[in-house]
Amino acid sequence: MAKHQEYGIALNVNYVILSIVVFAVLTVLVLYMPGLTQFDANVLHSIRLALSPYPVSFAQFVTDFGRSCQMLWPQIAAGSVLVSHKKYVKTFLLVFFTQATYTVTVFIKNLICRERPALYSGFSFPSCHTSTTVCFYGILIYLALRYVKSEFWRYFLTILFGTWIVLVAVTRLWLGVHYPIDVIAGAFLGFGMLNLFIITTKLLSK
Repeated sequence: MAKHQEYGIALNVNYVILSIVVFAVLTVLVLYMPGLTQFDANVLHSIRLALSPYPVSFAQFVTDFGRSCQMLWPQIAAGSVLVSHKKYVKTFLLVFFTQATYTVTVFIKNLICRERPALYSGFSFPSCHTSTTVCFYGILIYLALRYVKSEFWRYFLTILFGTWIVLVAVTRLWLGVHYPIDVIAGAFLGFGMLNLFIITTKLLSK
């Protein structure tokens, strides 16, 4: 069991390293390849054109729910479920890593200072909606697969949360507030933080 757990931690460490490497490469591209912005803009235009027949109100609803202030309620709900099952450490770690992801993303945004593709306040790289959503709902997927006993609910919740992660990422492009690379970078940042959560919980459960 201990060897299996160590193997699992090693795998998560590799995922963290992969996330850091990919994020670093994307950051270098954004900072030192000005021509990338035009390519990014062309891809964004194609994505928005493909999604234009669908109601933008749906995209606005999804993206509004993914804002940091609205993320408070899903955290309270998830935390309440964990506390009811006496998972106090995991409750703390869930909130800590979600908030840490938000804080780190905002810090990097203000460091890189990439302008948004549209006239919105704030900076673009990386996508904060995407990073926090991948981290938070990724943690919920991990917890559901680990602790939910019913096979139906385990996979239902995994599909539900996974679909929501994709929807939030897509709506950031749909609304034209982020370039594709911003969303990809945010996804890898959130994925790295998710794996740090998993590593921490595994180490604490030894």
